[in-house]
Amino acid sequence: MVVVTAGHVDHGKSSLLRALTGMEPDRTEEEQRRGLTIDLGFVWTDVPATGGADGDEDGDERVAFVDVPGHERFLGTALAGAGPAPAVLFAVAADGGWMPQSREHAAALDALGVRDGVLAVTRCDLADPGPALAQARAALAGTGLAGLPAVAVSARTGAGLPELTTELAALRDRTPPGRPRAPVRLWMDRAFARTGHGLVVTGTLREGTLSKGDVLEVAPDQPPLTVRALHELGRSVERCTGPARVAVNLRGPAPAEGLRGRALCSPGTYALCDTVDVRLYGPLLARIPARCTVHIGSAAVPARVRRFGRGTARLTLARALPLRVGDRAVVTEQRRVVGSALVLDPAPPPVGPRSAGALRADVLARHPGTPDAGYETAARRFVRAAALRRIGVDCDAETPVAGDWLVAPDERRRVAAEALAAMGGEPVDAAALARRLELPDRALLAPLLPAELALRAGRVVPAAAADPLPKAARQLVESLEGALARGEFLAPTAAELAALGVDRRALALAVQTGRLVRLSDVVHVAAQVPAAAARALAPLAGGPFTVSQARQMWNVPRRIALPLIEHLDRTGVTRRGPDDLRTVHPTGEETRERRA
Repeated sequence: MVVVTAGHVDHGKSSLLRALTGMEPDRTEEEQRRGLTIDLGFVWTDVPATGGADGDEDGDERVAFVDVPGHERFLGTALAGAGPAPAVLFAVAADGGWMPQSREHAAALDALGVRDGVLAVTRCDLADPGPALAQARAALAGTGLAGLPAVAVSARTGAGLPELTTELAALRDRTPPGRPRAPVRLWMDRAFARTGHGLVVTGTLREGTLSKGDVLEVAPDQPPLTVRALHELGRSVERCTGPARVAVNLRGPAPAEGLRGRALCSPGTYALCDTVDVRLYGPLLARIPARCTVHIGSAAVPARVRRFGRGTARLTLARALPLRVGDRAVVTEQRRVVGSALVLDPAPPPVGPRSAGALRADVLARHPGTPDAGYETAARRFVRAAALRRIGVDCDAETPVAGDWLVAPDERRRVAAEALAAMGGEPVDAAALARRLELPDRALLAPLLPAELALRAGRVVPAAAADPLPKAARQLVESLEGALARGEFLAPTAAELAALGVDRRALALAVQTGRLVRLSDVVHVAAQVPAAAARALAPLAGGPFTVSQARQMWNVPRRIALPLIEHLDRTGVTRRGPDDLRTVHPTGEETRERRA
C-alpha cells in the first residue's frame, strides 16, 4: 500500500513518519537544517496483519509513505506526490488546528479522488486533540475524506503510535486489490543519475506490473527505455505490481526535457493528448480563468481554458500527457487550488465557433464520467477499439463490425437506410457508395448493408439479384466447372472466348467474384482447378519431376500446363529447382502465406 501525507506546514508530518518508520523522510541537508520538507520524501514500515482475509500469511506487510511539503510555496511538489497515491495520512496539529494549507491539501486530495486514509491529530502531548479534531471533521464534511478514522498521536512521546499502526493495517486490508494486468503508466516524481547505475526514476505505480527487461516509452516519437533493474522499498526485485512505490533503473537516452513530471507507459497503450475535454468542479464553476495550471499524476502543465457551458470546458495543454477517461486533475491559479477537473474526452473532436461550444456542452453533459464503451461508440459514431483502449475504455464485451471497428447503433440504421435509398433499382459502385455514406473504411460497407443488399464484385446489388456475371461469362464458367467435374482442366483460347462473346472485362469480373482463376493473360480456368491439379500430382511427390510429367498427369496441352505449374510455384504447392525440375511441397496444398 502507498500512502501520501498531507497537512499544513510544521504540523509534524515528517516527525510522525520518523517515529513510525525509524527512517528520515527529509533527504537533503537543507531540509534537515531548516526542519522544512522541500522535496518529496519516501519511507516505509511493516504493519502487522489484522487477521482479515486479505492479510499476508507471514503476518506483516510493508506500507510506503510519500511525504510531501506542507508549505504553500511547494504546493506543486506536494501535488506531484499526491497525484498517483490511493490513500492519505492527513496530519492536523493539536496545538495548531485547521490551517490554510490543511484546506488546500484537502481540496486537492478530494479533487484527485482520494477517498480513504487516516486522520492523525499530531502533537497531542502539547494540547488537547479534541478541538483540532472537531475542526478537521467540520472542514472535511462534504468531501470524499469525510469520516476518516482518527488517531491522536505524539511523535515525541510515542503516544498513539500503536493505535495508528492498527488503523494503517485496517486501511491496507480494506484497500481494493490492484489490477496487475492493467497497462503501466508510471508517473515519475524524481529522476537522477546514480554512479554505476545510470538513469534512475522513482514513482508510485498505481496499477499494472513492471518487470526487469520491460520496454517502456515516454512518447511514441522518442526512443524507448528499458527497465534495467527494479527496487521496491529498498529491495531489489525482478517484478513489482501496483500499488507500489518503486525505483526504476533505466537503459536508454532520457528526453532532453527530463523525466520528472512525465510518465513511463507500456508501448501502444496510451495516447498523448494536448487537448482534453473535462467536467469542472469547485470554485471553477463560478469563475473559470482563461489560463491555469493542471496537475495530474506528477505533472504540472500550463493550460488555456475554453468554457463550453454546463460545467464543461476544453483544456489546451502546453505539453501532451498520456491521459485516460476518468482521470482527475487539480487546477491551480497563482499557486492556489481553484478547483478540479474530471477528464471526459482525451481525444476530442474539433469544435468550431462559439455557437458550437453549446452543442459540445450538451454532448459532454451526458457523459457518465467513467469509461463506457457504449457511450464512447455512440458519441464517436465510428471508432476503432484500439483507439478506445488507449484512452482507458474496456472494449472486450463489444463486437466489432469489421476488423476492430465499432459502430454506433444509430449509424448502423442510417447506413442501412441510405444505402437502400441510393440503389434506385440499379447496381451502385461500392467505393462511391462508401464515400457517400461517409464510412471511414470501405471494409465497413459490406457488414453494414441491410439484408436486402449485397456486395458483389465491387458493386452493391440487390441480394436476390441474379449472378452479376454477364450471360456469356456465366455460361463459360458453368461449362468449365462442368468439365472439372469430369476431371478435365480446360481453359478457353482467345478465339473461343471471342466466339462466346466473353471480353476481358467479363473475365476480370469472373476472377473478382472468385469463379475463375487467372493463370496468365490468356489462360483462365475454373476456380477449383489449381487445387485439383495439386491433388493430381500426388504420385510425383516422391521426387523431382518435369513440366512434361505434370502435363501428362493433368492431360492438358503445354499452353495450360506451363502457366498452371507456375501458378503452383507462386502459391507454394510446388518448388522449382535446378534444371527446371519441380518438387511437391510437403503439405501438398497452398500455404496460407502464399494465398494471402
